[in-house]
Amino acid sequence: MAGFVWRWLVAVLWLPAAVVLGDEPVRLVTGSALQKALATSAAWSADGVTLRSQLQTVREQSGILVLRDRRTDPRATVTVDTGFVPRGVILQQIAAAVPDCGAVVTDGYVLVGPADRIGRLPVLLKVVGEQENVWKKLPAGRLPRKAVSGLQPEWSVGAEPREILERFAAECGIELERAELVPHDVWDAVRLPRQSFAELACLVLLQFDLQPVLSADGPRVRIEPLDEARVLELKYSVPPKQKEALQGVWQQRHPEVVLRWSAGSVILSAGLDLQADFVRLQQQVSLAAGQATSAVPGDSLRTRQFQLQGERVTVEYLLQEFRRNRIVIEVEGEGEPEVQRLLKAVVDLSAVRTKQPGATFFPALFGGHFRVVEVLDDRVRIGR
Repeated sequence: MAGFVWRWLVAVLWLPAAVVLGDEPVRLVTGSALQKALATSAAWSADGVTLRSQLQTVREQSGILVLRDRRTDPRATVTVDTGFVPRGVILQQIAAAVPDCGAVVTDGYVLVGPADRIGRLPVLLKVVGEQENVWKKLPAGRLPRKAVSGLQPEWSVGAEPREILERFAAECGIELERAELVPHDVWDAVRLPRQSFAELACLVLLQFDLQPVLSADGPRVRIEPLDEARVLELKYSVPPKQKEALQGVWQQRHPEVVLRWSAGSVILSAGLDLQADFVRLQQQVSLAAGQATSAVPGDSLRTRQFQLQGERVTVEYLLQEFRRNRIVIEVEGEGEPEVQRLLKAVVDLSAVRTKQPGATFFPALFGGHFRVVEVLDDRVRIGR
């Protein structure tokens, strides 16, 4: 199979003969790989492009799954020009280009939607995580193994959210109560990272201002309206280097609410929306820290070393592979018939079989087909 092997600033691409991967699904990044992808710097520019198209491009180029809350119009247009910044900042700016929209990060994906609502998702996930810990302590036989072992949820175009929950609850051996509270709606197709039923329920129900409540004595989940007044006591992990900045912005925003700090963590006793605001501020501080430490010269495409091995691959295939591995390549007039013809051409790889900096690698790779090959710190521009 085709793929990249990364060692520090050296990138080696191995391409087998006559292999086309254009129809393969993009592999999603989750957990620490998602955090790394969000911290990776890139540049982003869009002028009047739909939100749906922007989120799809992010996924194709980075493996980051960005979901859209049902209350946000996928046809909303996005105009941004970010410069060279972490991808997490890019997603924040894409979301901010849509009125009253924001973005929040979970362990498996990013959710874009109403700024005053989506911050609740990580809080609900933390709450059901504690409830699942109670489930795991039940006597053997009281809880079906799949109830907390993880699903790979997916559905096709036209799926109804109530049906989604009922189907996966039955698959996990979970009794779902008050499913009639979920209004009728029709959703796009999606394939989610592995997660528990309770985590899936949080994502679905949040979009209707509902929440799942797990029974303490067995595999039952009851759907309830969000309780915004209930005081929650939750613990969050905070890197030591971010403690001072987070404490400062929190005191400015909510001086009346005390944060209780301990080594590497903080406890907050507050209602749902204050908890959500804390998560929002924490993610903003984390993004700012990543942006401050990102070094363009040290990760410049001009100086990074590349090497490529393979046979009979087209320009189009190479573009797909580079973009899949988060290297931005802009093609002037990419949709024009003449350029499309050039993209189908087979590339001579003989000049790029040895390690060389990007400043010479990309002109050697694409120069036989395009007159302009401009290598910048954060992207490559090619044109006729």
